Amino acid sequence: MTLSKNPFVAVLDLLRSPIDCFAAIYERPKWAFIPYLIIILSPFFMWFSYFDNVDMVWLQQTLLAQLSNNGQLIEQDWLTKDVLIAGEIFSDIFGRTVCIFVLALWLNLSTKGNRYKHSYGKWLAASCFIMLPTFVGDIASLTNIIFNTNNIMPNAADLNSLNGLLKLPLNHPWTAFTTTVPLLAPWYIALTYTAVAAWTDFDRAKAIIVAILPWLLTLIIWPVMILVA
Repeated sequence: MTLSKNPFVAVLDLLRSPIDCFAAIYERPKWAFIPYLIIILSPFFMWFSYFDNVDMVWLQQTLLAQLSNNGQLIEQDWLTKDVLIAGEIFSDIFGRTVCIFVLALWLNLSTKGNRYKHSYGKWLAASCFIMLPTFVGDIASLTNIIFNTNNIMPNAADLNSLNGLLKLPLNHPWTAFTTTVPLLAPWYIALTYTAVAAWTDFDRAKAIIVAILPWLLTLIIWPVMILVA
């Protein structure tokens, strides 16, 4: 095993040799600042590109139709280009940040029983790298936006979520669920497993459970809440 030499090599190693990446950031958790910057800056490129390519008149009319059918009162002033861009970027930055902090909390609590004790800060660093594939999803979304000749809704343009494939309208009862479910969840689970296996004395079965359980709970609890509602 060869530890990553710097934070930029660590980002590359996450793709080609995750074990080397996690071994390095265990020693240098401050490196996590680089992947976090990538995660929160990439939505700017994606959404500016989207709103530069989409027909704004079509988008405004479609949003008004779908959200009005959904029982929501929408002011025309809320559907300007600047407001919509700001909303999408803020949503991505906030959502990704919360996901990183919650994942770190889960890893910190779920690994308390292992012999090696790690601080919340170290798991926070690991979580920043675990969520880095979001950037790959942004690149795929950007490519989809640039080469797609048809108008598509924002929640259908974002290939980070399941709705990027299903393309359900905003007034569909399952849109909130499909928009929340990350399409790259298997990749996140694999990276989480690698981090847990590298940093703890858990056996393979226990490491897999720790890695998969938070995503599994999301897939179970969220649909139940929709059905009950």
